[in-house]
Formats: sequence, C-alpha cells, structure tokens
Amino acid sequence: MSRKLSSVLIIGSSGTIGQPITRAIANSRASFDRVAVFTSQNTVENKAPFVDELKKQDVEIIVGDIGDTVQVKSAFEGFDTLVSALGRGALHLQKGLIDIYASLPKTASGHPRRFYPSEYGTDIRYDPVTSPHETPHQNKLRTREHIEALAKEGKLEFTYIVTGPFLDTFVFARAGGAVGYDRQNGTYGIIGPENAQEQPTISGTTYADTGRYVLSSLLTPDASANATLRVSSVDAKPADFLVALEKLGNRQLQTSYISLDEFKAREAAAKEKDDPALTIYTLSRIWYSGQSDFTRKPKALYYREGKEEEDAQLAGQLFKDVPKRGIDEVLKALL
Repeated sequence: MSRKLSSVLIIGSSGTIGQPITRAIANSRASFDRVAVFTSQNTVENKAPFVDELKKQDVEIIVGDIGDTVQVKSAFEGFDTLVSALGRGALHLQKGLIDIYASLPKTASGHPRRFYPSEYGTDIRYDPVTSPHETPHQNKLRTREHIEALAKEGKLEFTYIVTGPFLDTFVFARAGGAVGYDRQNGTYGIIGPENAQEQPTISGTTYADTGRYVLSSLLTPDASANATLRVSSVDAKPADFLVALEKLGNRQLQTSYISLDEFKAREAAAKEKDDPALTIYTLSRIWYSGQSDFTRKPKALYYREGKEEEDAQLAGQLFKDVPKRGIDEVLKALL
C-alpha cells in the first residue's frame, strides 16, 4: 500500500551533517504535515541563527534532554519518521532511542514508524570478512543489528543512507599530509599507484547532496523502506580529482604517492599508539582500496526475511529528483 511519510523529527540537527540534512527537509517543508527538530537548550542559545532560520521555515523547535527518557518519548510520539544525524561521539545513544521509538504504536496508515540511523560516511558492510572488525564501524554495526531485529518483528522500518567519503573534507590534506589536497603548499597526496588505470574509483558525496538524498528518500517511502541506499555526488579516480583540482586552481600540483601497503603500516602504527587520528587512517585505507566504489555495487538493497536482496522496480523509483553533476562543478562549490 502506497503511503506518505508526513511528519519528520530530526535529532542531531545542528551538527556537521545534521545541518545540511535539516536544511534540505526544511526547504521542502510543504511536502510534510509536520517537521521538527529535537535539540538542547544549549543549541538554542549557542546556535541561534540556525534555529531562527528553521523557525522562519515553520520547523518546530522541541527543546529537551536526549538523555531523559520521558522527554524523548514525548517528543517522538507525534512523528512517523525519525531522522538521526548524531555525530560519531553520540552514536552509542541510538540503540536506546530506537527502543523508545519502536515501543510507540504504529502510524495511522498501519505501517511501522521509520527510523534513519546516523549512517552517513562510509559503507560499513563493504566486506563481510573485514568490515565487522573495523574500529570506526562498531557502533553503527551494533545499531544495524538492533534495527534489523526490530524490523524483522514488524516493530520498525529503517532507511540506511550510505554515502562514501564526504567530499567536503575528503579532498583536503589529512593523515599527516600524506593524502589529499594542501592548497597552501600546492601538493596533492594519493594512496596507491601513479597509473590512473590501476587506481580504484572512489564514490564520494557532499554534505549538501547527502541532505538532498535523505529528502528524496523520504518522498519515496515505499522505495526506501527497509533499504540500504548507496548514494554519491561523484564517482572518480584519485587522478580525476587531481586533474579537476589543478584545473580549478589554475596550477600544477606537486603530487606524491604512497603505496597501500605502506599506508597500512602507518595505520597499524597509529593503532599501536592509540592515535586519535586512527579513524582517518582506517577510512582512508578503505576508500583507496576500492571499497567505496559504488559503481560496482547495487544502488539499493532491501531487507526481507532476514537477508538483503535487490529489487529493480523499487530501486528505479529512487533519486530521480537529485541530478548528477560533473566533478568540476562539485569541487568548485567546495573550494
């Protein structure tokens, strides 16, 4: 039965990924009966311009404590869809929030309520052997396991939006300057071979496009129900990023290359030292080893009877309102 997701509550709305997601939904306010954010008094006071922007778009501001079960349940009750944009440091809270949301009655349409976990950033199931052991993925994997158990019982629906690396930060220097674009020094670092034909494709997504994809999936609820949706702004090789950056900057960049094996050794050293930058090393290794190439993976997988499968008919309904742009256009907006 076709239906509409009519009321959307967003948590983590003022964060790095939360703001573009919230803005995309707010900009399409007329598509929903009700849109709100659940946020803290601290956010209301310290991010007043953003909060005022939302109010002007008829977005409700529900102030409360995400650690207070009574307040959370009261806020969740009026919404058939909950979009989480919590940051990495708060991902461990999602399991408890999901339990509260799943305990509420089904919507008037008879469908379970829909939950969007904070999945954005990397395909955490890129490989059935190595993915379960990656340090940055643990909270997200535990969240998925919990959600899918509830979905199997018909207590909840979910949508995973999987983005690959965020291009807003991906193109810039990281991992001690070994990778990415250093505008000041005119350098660009690549993990892997110099030969472009041997380089993997990397599917990356901007913050703004992540918001557009979330909105688009909300507007196609049947095609996004109990689904893993892989989205990207650009599918390109490291050499393509280099060419585009040189073109946009109107200068040749000094390019360095580090082998994947050498980079893995640096990652291992970071892990041994308990380096806070370990997550950056791990994610960069995943991206540059071809594990974020969405051109080789299904755009959509649907969770049915305990396993994922493709459905071309449903997948064909997705993201028709999110146009693909060229790499030059995408990077120009970021630079």
